[in-house]
Amino acid sequence: MSTVVTLDQLRRDLREFARLAEVDYDPTVVDPILEALEPQWTTSLIGVRTTTHPVARRELNVRFMSSGDNPVPPLLHAGLLEFTGHPMESLLIDIPAAVPVLYGVDAGVNRGLEKIWMLPARPFGVDEILDLPGIPKSVHAHAGHLRAYGGEIAIVALDFRNGTVNLYSQVLPPGRLTTADITTILSDLGFVAATARELELLSQTFNLYRTFSWTDPHMRRICFPVRYQAATFPRGLDPVLDRFVAGAPYAGTGDRGFTFYAAYGPDDRYYKIQTDYTAVATVRLPDGMLPRMN
Repeated sequence: MSTVVTLDQLRRDLREFARLAEVDYDPTVVDPILEALEPQWTTSLIGVRTTTHPVARRELNVRFMSSGDNPVPPLLHAGLLEFTGHPMESLLIDIPAAVPVLYGVDAGVNRGLEKIWMLPARPFGVDEILDLPGIPKSVHAHAGHLRAYGGEIAIVALDFRNGTVNLYSQVLPPGRLTTADITTILSDLGFVAATARELELLSQTFNLYRTFSWTDPHMRRICFPVRYQAATFPRGLDPVLDRFVAGAPYAGTGDRGFTFYAAYGPDDRYYKIQTDYTAVATVRLPDGMLPRMN
């Protein structure tokens, strides 16, 4: 069984997260999502994430990763999700039709619904992903990259607000993706280069994910995550990261983890931090593996 939290507790703690991140909290956009999916929020693995963007552009979102029901029908029923004929909508049908999935949802504390996640019970091969009619052409253009780095696709996240899709590689043993690989990847993509400090931190990355859109022929962004505990999390990179590690609320028991991300694009880089709000060890995938809150 997963940790059980109440919506009142979650709302209270999200306000504290927003204070730490210096982000406005708007209950009129958060509460309808929490209420529409209450059974999943209150019994799921929950993480809270922010970035090192300037305060004016910084966001805070809360996500659950659940072994529960498909969140799409209640979101549609509540008017929180609208289908407009976008190709990504077909992926919500075609992926679960091919293999059972677990679902997740991201909600921004001042933006509302952001992403719907799908974790297939087995990873998809790159060719399987390319065969899906709703996949952007930009993914096809990067098929060689996908095959070379990470291989199979373990998570698909659909960003309805930005019209993008994140494709996550399978979980890799830390160190499998080397710093030389990361340097080559960024160079090949024409993205900003990683600093020596970043490469040192990313030497233990456990997967990578890429962001694609249906309107851009290029990859939008690539991101590398590393798991830490509070005692080992790299300090001094940015004040918001330090505040999260020192003061983030926690509704779980035992050790809690943090995920550090370095995200790169053609013009800039930034960092992200996600803190476990409930304990990772309380939720498991169908094959018994622990989920990653990426």
